Order: sequence, then C-alpha cells, then structure tokens
Amino acid sequence: MKTFDNEWICQAFEDHPSFLTKRMFGGLAVYLFGRQMMVLVEPTRTGRWKWHGVLICTEHAHQPAIIEEFPQLAPHDILKKWLYIDSRHEDFEPTMEQVAEAIKRDDRRFGIHPHPKKEKKRKARSGSRRQKP
Repeated sequence: MKTFDNEWICQAFEDHPSFLTKRMFGGLAVYLFGRQMMVLVEPTRTGRWKWHGVLICTEHAHQPAIIEEFPQLAPHDILKKWLYIDSRHEDFEPTMEQVAEAIKRDDRRFGIHPHPKKEKKRKARSGSRRQKP
C-alpha cells in the first residue's frame, strides 16, 4: 500500500481512539473526533492532482481565524472551501506541527463532518410489476 511523504503528521494522532485514515481521490484523508481534518496530497500517476502538500478541511466561516493564526495556510486555488499548504513552503513542517497540535486539542475550527453515505434504493421484491402503457 502506498505511503505518503507527509504521513509523519499523523504521529500526533496515532494514540487517539478516534483516529483513522482513508484513501480519498489519490490522497490520504485524516479523521479525528469523527471529523475529516485534512487530506495529504501528492501528484497522482493519472495527473488528476499535481499538488504536494496538505489540504486542511474547514468551514469557510473559520478560514479567517485560522489564517490569522497560521498565515502560511491559504485557500486552495481550486478547492477554495479548504485551506492548503504546499510541502515546499519554507515553514511547512513547523506549521503542520502546530496545526496538528491544534487538531489534537479538538480545536473546533478544524474539520468537517463527512456526509452520511446514501442508502441504495432497493428494488421492490413483490411479484407485481408496473406495466408500461
């Protein structure tokens, strides 16, 4: 299974019972406290993503306060609903260490609640079928 260059960030969460990761669109989504907190992204073989860094999941309303505290983060060029830091940023590691600590403290500015999975509609199992007119 592919490992991501920036998985070291997850070490801050490894001992927490709610911590989990899940593959998502070629990246690695990180969950804590039942919320999706971040997505580690690297260029994909298909070329779908060319980014190498971390998407920080948050609501629009929280972005100004987060950016004030962590000015290295900025709205992503394409996924504007989330913040982003490129792994080549000179302050990438110290910024992500501080962000990880805020997330670990359950800072409510971070994270989004995943949408519940839609139930597949079951076909009626009765013997009667609708007749076409």
